Amino acid sequence: MTDSYPNVVKVKNQWLFDQVEVEFPTPESLKGRAIYQSLCEENTVTPLIQSTQETDINLDEIYLVDFHRLTVMFSLLQASRGRDEQEQNYLLEFFTQIIFSEPCYLYVGFKQAEPVAAALITQAENELLISDIVVKDLTYSSVEQFSQAVTQKWLKSNEFSGSFYIEH
Repeated sequence: MTDSYPNVVKVKNQWLFDQVEVEFPTPESLKGRAIYQSLCEENTVTPLIQSTQETDINLDEIYLVDFHRLTVMFSLLQASRGRDEQEQNYLLEFFTQIIFSEPCYLYVGFKQAEPVAAALITQAENELLISDIVVKDLTYSSVEQFSQAVTQKWLKSNEFSGSFYIEH
């Protein structure tokens, strides 16, 4: 990741990296953080053009993660980004350490009561980033479609005028 990325990317990464900065972090969560950091190095960030039309995704099937069970679902989806079972286990340990706090908001998308997509929104000053997007089994027509839906969901509860970015 280069220094040319918007500040909101650095804010998101620091927030996530700090999740395991506790008195007694598990070795597995620290390994998960290291794997996540290496995944971040492969990411690209581009402007997200906000669609002016409503998405055909049912926004009622996208939930803000605000209790532990949803955190586990979010974490399981995020862990699927690991290259093998061991990496997935470490990522799962890392993501289940998350404590809800601003400036980051976690979302899980459902289809027929099954968690099928996840994303993280970070707001820092006049920048909004949607990142850590996982869409299982092409449930949505594209990652961008789910990103637009999550952003619309977030905007229903938050006022924002600034730049939108997506991290792939």
